[in-house]
Amino acid sequence: MTVPRDASGALERRIVGFFTALLIAVQIGAFLFIRYAIEQTARNNLRVELDVGERVFKRLLEQNTEQLVEATSVLTYDYGFREAVTTKDRDTILSALSNHSSRIKATGMTLIDLSGLVVADTLRGHAAGSAFTFPALLQRAADTRRASAVRVVEGRVYQIVVVPVLAPLPIAWVAMYFVIDDTAAQDLKRITGLDVTFLSLSTQGGASTLHATTLTGPVRSEAEHSLPRLVPAGPDAPAGPATHAIAGEEFEVLASTLDRQPGTTIAATLQRSMREGLKPYDRLQYLLLALGVVSLAASAIGSIRIARRISQPVRELADAARQIGSGTYASVNPATMAQKDEVGELAQAFDTMSRGLAERDRMRDVLGKVASPAVAERLLAERIELGGEDRLVTVLFADLRNFTSLCETLAPGQSLELLNRYLTVISECIDTHEGVIDKYLGDGTMAVFGAPIARPDDARRALLAAMDIARRIRDLGRDLAAQGLPHPDVGVGINTSIAVAGNVGSPSRLNYTVLGDGVNLAARLEGLTKRYQVPIVAGESTRNAVDGVVYRELDRVRVRGKTVPVHIFQPLALSGSLTAREQDLLAKHHAAIDAYRSRRWSAARDIFTLLATHPDYQRLAEIYLGYLDQAEHSPPGEDWDGVFTVYDK
Repeated sequence: MTVPRDASGALERRIVGFFTALLIAVQIGAFLFIRYAIEQTARNNLRVELDVGERVFKRLLEQNTEQLVEATSVLTYDYGFREAVTTKDRDTILSALSNHSSRIKATGMTLIDLSGLVVADTLRGHAAGSAFTFPALLQRAADTRRASAVRVVEGRVYQIVVVPVLAPLPIAWVAMYFVIDDTAAQDLKRITGLDVTFLSLSTQGGASTLHATTLTGPVRSEAEHSLPRLVPAGPDAPAGPATHAIAGEEFEVLASTLDRQPGTTIAATLQRSMREGLKPYDRLQYLLLALGVVSLAASAIGSIRIARRISQPVRELADAARQIGSGTYASVNPATMAQKDEVGELAQAFDTMSRGLAERDRMRDVLGKVASPAVAERLLAERIELGGEDRLVTVLFADLRNFTSLCETLAPGQSLELLNRYLTVISECIDTHEGVIDKYLGDGTMAVFGAPIARPDDARRALLAAMDIARRIRDLGRDLAAQGLPHPDVGVGINTSIAVAGNVGSPSRLNYTVLGDGVNLAARLEGLTKRYQVPIVAGESTRNAVDGVVYRELDRVRVRGKTVPVHIFQPLALSGSLTAREQDLLAKHHAAIDAYRSRRWSAARDIFTLLATHPDYQRLAEIYLGYLDQAEHSPPGEDWDGVFTVYDK
């Protein structure tokens, strides 16, 4: 069906009339309200600048705190300085504090002993022997190994950082002072582009003091009296940008509380002059006026030509769209697609869409049966045939221990929320290492590396994903514990083997998965994490396939359903990351296993008894000491192979 000729003429007239009338209305409305809109836009932009500036300002303070902590820690880890602190050599301590203070451009540094008394102070020499002015900072540093705050000291505002001197337990505290004066305020202005003012207010008498500012002239003089009124009166008081007049000049001001102590509040205000903020918009107003006149004249001419140029292609595209709506995927006129403009691009895109819709309908049934995005992508890109194929894959099973019993203590909604948080972490780790989640098994997950997309380092990706899962679940557990919520541990089993990868199910619903003996072994290895109380158990084939990782051999077992025993391992860390102590314990553990399998019962018992005193080896040592008790009580025969048979799944 086609559009009548007179209808296209009506379209042209409507296009010309609409755009001409629209431009006239827009111009009239714009010029009537342009000043008002500009002022509101400028004010809003200034407030956005203040909001952004406040975040930048606070981030700068945080970064400065981190730099001060790092700079102070350099001194606290200095062996000579710790010796001086231990011997209470005040002259050496004072010299070290002075040298380090000048080197990092700090205003001053103080050493405080564990009783809270000042040992040496480069800022206030008379403070030696007196109690440290801010004991709460010492307590906070004791809890978190660092503390920072903004305080007023003898009439000046300082950023103060307190860190412990460790040997390895805290033996003293070092406090570093960084003065916030006009120079510091100017540095902040250069970064944020905003005027900055630092104030302190007395919450009892109402008096205020301006300590530093970038304001000048009469504005500076009046700011000390007017700006304190904008500081929030309490932690729950509303805070946000406000319009404020200072010395007859209008400013947008955002007040932020830096520190609130009994009797004193330290605050910073960010200011932006409305006069300066409106300057770019004044120029914009005249520019818009000129452009409006030109655009109004050009639109009348251009709309006529554009309307005539697009009416014919639009009619053709409308005809093609109606055919698509009826189920016929028609092509667009080649002459229309050949146009070297946006209409031609639209026609080409329309033609591509038509062919894509036809292809999508053809593949819809297939894609609706595929669960994995990776499988769907390959089906579209490579058009593989549905069915099975032998693939070298690494299968990962992750399961939350004791989650079922834990859910008995929680409401159903809480259990679901907790499960989703764990599964989200596990899924993110698998996706990060480009594995494919095969399925969720209640509170467990099955993932595949090597199918449908194979990579040369699939086994390594799977192992690193398992180590990430163990680490992130442990971190999540600490966060939940801090919230008073229970958390289970995770067990991960990994095995590398040849498996059949393909679709299983029914003709109407298929599931891409992997099947085989090696897959079952991976599931059994996950179950063994409970016996050996380790987060990850890897099969021997995975261990042999992945270098650059330090492993701890756990045992040689014969799992249920298999007659051939397998060595199982726990990946501990990447090579080179273990401490000398950890390497020594690992070597003793492997020596004890060798002694056990060589029937040197006494030597094995001595080493495992020693390892039982270390928390990381206690469970394994108990297992092998049980083996030794059984071997010594009932000595094995000549065909003994040192294999433990697992009867549970």
